[in-house]
Amino acid sequence: MKKYLLCCIAAGSILSAQAQDVKKVKGLLEKNNMADAKTMIEQVLANPKSQKNVEAWYLKTKIYSTISADAAMRGQFPDTRMPALESLKKMMEIDSNQSKMLLTLDNFKPAYDLYTGGFQQGADLYNAEKYNDALSIFREVATVGEYIYSRGWGLFKLDTTITYYSALAAMNAKKEDEAIGYFKRLADANVAGGAEYSTPYRFLAKHYFDKKDEANMNKYVNAGLANYPKDDYMPLLLVDFYREKGDKPALYAKFDELLGQNPNNFDMSMEYANELFGETHVTDISKRPADYEARCEKIEKLYRKAGEIKPESVDPKLSLGKHYYNQMLMRDEEASKVKGNKPEDVKKRNDINALSVAMADKAIIPLEEVFKQYDTMGKLKVGEKSNLKSACSLLTYCYEKKKDKAKVDFYQQKYDDANKSHE
Repeated sequence: MKKYLLCCIAAGSILSAQAQDVKKVKGLLEKNNMADAKTMIEQVLANPKSQKNVEAWYLKTKIYSTISADAAMRGQFPDTRMPALESLKKMMEIDSNQSKMLLTLDNFKPAYDLYTGGFQQGADLYNAEKYNDALSIFREVATVGEYIYSRGWGLFKLDTTITYYSALAAMNAKKEDEAIGYFKRLADANVAGGAEYSTPYRFLAKHYFDKKDEANMNKYVNAGLANYPKDDYMPLLLVDFYREKGDKPALYAKFDELLGQNPNNFDMSMEYANELFGETHVTDISKRPADYEARCEKIEKLYRKAGEIKPESVDPKLSLGKHYYNQMLMRDEEASKVKGNKPEDVKKRNDINALSVAMADKAIIPLEEVFKQYDTMGKLKVGEKSNLKSACSLLTYCYEKKKDKAKVDFYQQKYDDANKSHE
């Protein structure tokens, strides 16, 4: 009996000592003395008899998660996030009911500090362009988030934010396979919302474009356009794909299809017009397309539409001026092929020349808009200066056609002075 009593007293002393140690840790935690709290909780849990103490494990979780969420403390004690998660898992294994009660009383702060603090750390590293480090942190945060979700404490099965930033970090870290994996999770789940979530579809479409994998490219382009019908990147990717195939009818059909879906796509209108321009305005009249007139009408409509979408842009105006100018040259060549001085020959030449002058008149309008836009500006960039000189040169030829010497001299002088006037 005496021996048994002594054993009970010894056991009670041990439990009392453990309780006192846990109380001391709590006190240090309340004072935000994380360094000493961390040291003491490790000492408590080093004792085999404390291994089943849920509160001790909870305190370790709380201390480590607090440290992991604080940049200054993280510098002193790195790598505390995953040990905190393991401590959280350990307490749940010992007694999930008691553990959940402790977490509930604390609004699950220790668990969510691991998540939110980790995301902020990863975001800071990403913004500092430390992409490999950011990716490592985002991986940890994803693991924490998966555990929080698995316990029914919140979050979602697919954490779109962490997955998205993990993909960006992997992409910038040149870890393409890993980036593809993350982006696929988002795209295959049909994630949409903010404009940034068009990136998975764009990235995957470009990846499969480069791989010449038409089926997968179309899969992600179609999925992307279903969510972002006004996206301007994916349609151009499709156009490039069909252009490389060399099938012009299929390319033009794709242009018509895409513009039908988004008529206000400036880049698509310009691309289509430029594609037709190159095929239509040939230097040899004998190689002029059979549907030349119909093509010219379509080119004009496309450039005009682009100009309506972006009235501040010079490109549609300059291109439209060139379009009319080339038609003027085509009429001139037609007129030169009409020989003879019979009344019918003279009339035919005059009719064609009248059409040529009419094209010069049409060209002058957009070309002078280009000139006026640049002429009032001071220093011009190389491309801007080139556009100005191109407009002046074409205007010189157009006014020669109209036999307006004063305007010819004016625009010739503006052409000659362009480099000096806009340095």
